[in-house]
Amino acid sequence: MLANPTAGGRSFVRGALYFWCLGVSTAGVIGCGAHSDREQVYPVTGKVMVHGAPAAGARISYYPAAESANRTGMALPFGDVDSEGVYHLQSYVPGDGAPAGEYRVAITWLEPLPPGANPEQMTRKDRLVGKYSDPDKSKLTAKVEKGGGEIPPFELP
Repeated sequence: MLANPTAGGRSFVRGALYFWCLGVSTAGVIGCGAHSDREQVYPVTGKVMVHGAPAAGARISYYPAAESANRTGMALPFGDVDSEGVYHLQSYVPGDGAPAGEYRVAITWLEPLPPGANPEQMTRKDRLVGKYSDPDKSKLTAKVEKGGGEIPPFELP
């Protein structure tokens, strides 16, 4: 029989708390190292307008301008244009942004799907007829500054 049963209960709670704290701190250390190969990204937003109207549903993709910036495993920042013409770049997770640097830009704006259509059985046309879909031919560029910010709007004819 325990001389002081409450003391034994407190020891158990203290021990459990110790192992929980150890687990949390270990997870934090492991979690920090898991993404160490990722480049620093900065929040970036911008607009895509076609004939003065928002290009809602378009996809914008940023490609490093310098070939040396293309590294294996590097995420290519992209964003989807909303109904106001605004996009937020993401590299690893939604809205996280893009690494600082100079970029060549590609934009595609696919036709909307008809109601009830199966996207796997349809070929949708680019409303921009491929004019901006190739970053080497689009002549669109952008610069992401350290700290991020807003990119000047892309006003497409």
